[in-house]
Amino acid sequence: MIYRLAGAWPAAAAQLEEALAREPFAECGATQQKSCGWVAPRGAEHGALVEVVDGQWIARLAIETKAVPGDAVRRKVQEAVDQIEKTSGRKPGKKELRDLRDDALLALLPQAFARRTQVTAWIDPRARWLVLDAGSQGKADEVIASLVRVAGRDFVIALLQTQQSPQAAMTTWLAAQSSDEWPAGLHVERECELKGSGDEPAVVKFSRHELVTDEVRQHIAEGKLPTRLALSWQGRVGFTLTQALQLKKIAFLEGVFEERATASADERFDADVALATGELTGLIADLVAALGGEAAPGLPSGFTDAPQTADTVGAETETRADDPPF
Repeated sequence: MIYRLAGAWPAAAAQLEEALAREPFAECGATQQKSCGWVAPRGAEHGALVEVVDGQWIARLAIETKAVPGDAVRRKVQEAVDQIEKTSGRKPGKKELRDLRDDALLALLPQAFARRTQVTAWIDPRARWLVLDAGSQGKADEVIASLVRVAGRDFVIALLQTQQSPQAAMTTWLAAQSSDEWPAGLHVERECELKGSGDEPAVVKFSRHELVTDEVRQHIAEGKLPTRLALSWQGRVGFTLTQALQLKKIAFLEGVFEERATASADERFDADVALATGELTGLIADLVAALGGEAAPGLPSGFTDAPQTADTVGAETETRADDPPF
């Protein structure tokens, strides 16, 4: 997800490092359901919380959660209710039932397995972008909330806004008669989803299908609008753009990271950050240009072809252990 930074945000990586150190990650306690904190991006214990590569800042927030199955809680509550009825001959009231549920959850939490995820944050201090590798708004909110807590409320963060909505732009691209009408640098690939209007809207999905066809244009003419569209940029990065201005399924295409296997872990991290941020900087710039350019913040809500409030810009990547940070 892509944000604009404003206000008194840390002017140097050392300042951000000092701020993030106020919320280091710690594992969930025995009865704790969630824990968030900053970890070293390189994965080294007690390593730096902010890495600087080619002038770009990289940080990483760890989120650990414990989940107890609802059925297990209900069974334990029922056991407590049965015991109360047996010993006192009465049924617990609503408040007592809530307390019993809380007690059951606390009793079961120490047995629950912890699940840990990480969100990588990339700050471009020159362009004043904050880019989050978050697959959901909830995870992005955790990062933003932590940054505001540690850096202060003068650390102003706003979603990137564009002049034209992604849906309007995608509709134009799909209605085009040829690829010559697509924006510079972007290529429409072979996957999209079209959705109609009404209470039970029709949905048409194309997968591994040529999209510059009369069939697709007919669906557009009938009023179905694209909700997601697979694109590639400069033949180097593939991604899916959604109507909410999210970038999903980001994949660096063959040849972008050719020499990673021969490098050490630290060298590979530095190379991955430099290459990934370099590629995404160009992609984001061309995509914003294709959407009519960046709009000023604080505009009326709703997307049209005129400047309006932006929806979320998301980046959801399909990653493996040896994938680049973005």
